[in-house]
Amino acid sequence: MNNNQTVKPEVWQVVELVRDAAGGKLRIPDFQRPFVWDRNRMLDLLDSIRRRYPIGSLLVWETEEQVSSKGNIGLIKINKENKGSTSLVLDGHQRISTLTGALIEPSEDSIFKDDPDPGRWEIWFNAKEELFEHLRDNDKPEVWHFPMRKLIDTFSFLGECQRMLDNGGKEGPHFVQKTQELLRSFVDQQIPVVKIRNTDLSQAVNIFARLNSTGKKISADEMAAAITYKEGRSSLANYIDDLTEILTGWGLGKTNRTIILRAILACMGDDIYSTKWDRSEKDKDFYDKLDKGIDSVKNAIEQAAKFLHEQLGVKHDRLLPYAQQLVVLAAFFYGCKKPTQQQQDFLHRWFWVSSFTGWFASGNPSRVSALVKEMRDVISKDPVPQSLENMRMDEPAEPFPKYFDTRSARTRTWLLMMLELQPCNMEGVPVKESWNSVGEYGLSYIATGVKDKNLRSSPANRILRLDPKNRAQAMNWLVHLNSETNRKILTSHGIPADKLHLLQEGKRDKFLQERRDYLVNLEREFMEKKRVTLPLDSTPKPAPIDTDTE
Repeated sequence: MNNNQTVKPEVWQVVELVRDAAGGKLRIPDFQRPFVWDRNRMLDLLDSIRRRYPIGSLLVWETEEQVSSKGNIGLIKINKENKGSTSLVLDGHQRISTLTGALIEPSEDSIFKDDPDPGRWEIWFNAKEELFEHLRDNDKPEVWHFPMRKLIDTFSFLGECQRMLDNGGKEGPHFVQKTQELLRSFVDQQIPVVKIRNTDLSQAVNIFARLNSTGKKISADEMAAAITYKEGRSSLANYIDDLTEILTGWGLGKTNRTIILRAILACMGDDIYSTKWDRSEKDKDFYDKLDKGIDSVKNAIEQAAKFLHEQLGVKHDRLLPYAQQLVVLAAFFYGCKKPTQQQQDFLHRWFWVSSFTGWFASGNPSRVSALVKEMRDVISKDPVPQSLENMRMDEPAEPFPKYFDTRSARTRTWLLMMLELQPCNMEGVPVKESWNSVGEYGLSYIATGVKDKNLRSSPANRILRLDPKNRAQAMNWLVHLNSETNRKILTSHGIPADKLHLLQEGKRDKFLQERRDYLVNLEREFMEKKRVTLPLDSTPKPAPIDTDTE
């Protein structure tokens, strides 16, 4: 403990903060996770300032130590030549990056060119609607759009105001007035900053990590990355970044970072639910093991993702029933680099059984940890595995889901089955990369105006949207198909061709009821093929919403 440590509260202007950040005086230490806010959260922050709402405080560590920091903030490449003391952000990374990226225009020679989404930093103030927005690709700004990068640069600000006056007609002065009010709110905005001085790196990262205990939510991966951070070597956060990139190649790039941390821990034989990262001796052993074995860990996690993608049809993270399945598979492949055919068959069956039964939804941490250990230490060593000690392979599947809800693992499992049918387009050709359509707008209703609310919300009323731009109900094109000549198209979408006439006759409820019965039977045949014990009841039941991806 450093007895000379001082804590000093200050109040800074937001404009002053972003200029210091762009100039390299205020930096983001490497033990922080990357920028993760989505576009909506960025816009919300700017709107809070416009409305003069408080946006929280910052915690900053001021030091003369040379500490590794991130090479960019927003789209601005940071000049690290700055000598003397540096302020490092311990709490406030996402806010500072958003403000700096939105308000400072990088010069030609200071643009950071490796940002995965450079367009997110280009934010406009809509002076007509008084809101912030990102423009869509190929959209041109209207006269009422003010570029936020011009707001705190006096000459640029005046130039933009003149443009609004020249081109805005009668509304021009109104747009300028709203933009001037916006400028005042940003110039007036102050933010409390708590500065810590005279402390060393280890204390600084402990302060960062222990923000969790003072009410600031920090994820497990942030906590572990901070506590195990050591200057001069690759951090756990960097390893997780590398693995995120690897998973992206297999369609699983949005896997929660805590799940990736658990996959790493599973491979290394550590507690996947560990929260006690401040045990220094254990952490030293952990990091030594990680440094030596990281290549094997990366290989195991990539093999798990490849297995999911190529052999099980999980080609997108939106389709993975349980994120913990990736953790379990990584543990297996860490122990076995070249599985036998019998081991692969066993993993196939395990995947479908765990998906259809909802095993992970009811599995407590002790059971999941035991399964991970068994996969890594036992199944991976057995060339002909037959059963598991920690999970019943003959457990009956959960019934057909009563409602369509992709937050439910049971619905995602049903979608995997439907994609195995290889849905066809109107020419009878399988839709290319159909899994990419399984998103918010990728599935459409077959029919609206359905009287029975259960049928209206049933998976039986959902079908792959063939044209993403067409939001109309699918029956508009289905009714024009011929049940005989278009049988291949119909069956590829799980539609009983001999019942199509009901839809053509306007009997929507009856058609959906028949399709639901057809899908229930189709799914039972699928389960038998995958060696999953059939549900005890054929009646559709509500499926739980899953939360294991935290």
